[in-house]
Amino acid sequence: FSLILPQMPNNKFDDWELLQSQEIVIGYTQRDFPWCKASIKLPYSIDQILPIIENVNDYHKILDSVSYSKKDDNDIAHIIINYPFPFSDRDYIVHFEKIIDNNDIVYAFSTNEHLNVNINSNYVRLINAKGEWRLSPLQNGLIEVSYMWNGELRGDFPNWSLSKAWMRHGNEVLGNLRDELKDENEK
Repeated sequence: FSLILPQMPNNKFDDWELLQSQEIVIGYTQRDFPWCKASIKLPYSIDQILPIIENVNDYHKILDSVSYSKKDDNDIAHIIINYPFPFSDRDYIVHFEKIIDNNDIVYAFSTNEHLNVNINSNYVRLINAKGEWRLSPLQNGLIEVSYMWNGELRGDFPNWSLSKAWMRHGNEVLGNLRDELKDENEK
């Protein structure tokens, strides 16, 4: 499973097409699939951020468009994403693995053909789902949180709307994470 990292694009934005350059930076690059990345700098420790990212069972409580999320004891997770009408909802089944990459903590995920056997016809299965959460310490006490994912949406989703969907997804995932951290630290 750890072989996923070499298959993914460089996590720096050097050769990425930027879609948004604000608090949350979002870009994409085309390789074997369209790859998307969103990043944000947050004033929280890895010990505060990582438990939220690893708690896949609560993704449906934290991330606005996730309607179902369940991870088993083998780190296999089934996630269903609610898409707006008229598009079909998407789902994927992935294996998660925590990896130490120099000073970064990476929470990588990937599917494979054995995880894609029971496909529910009510959803478009993202059979090539893979990506990573990456927590990178910065010198000024901030943590750069980046979320990279395979942006292939399959099914009835029009190509002309992909960049809008990628921006919405990146803003939602990192914006919801930021808001969850803020709420937890105000308790």
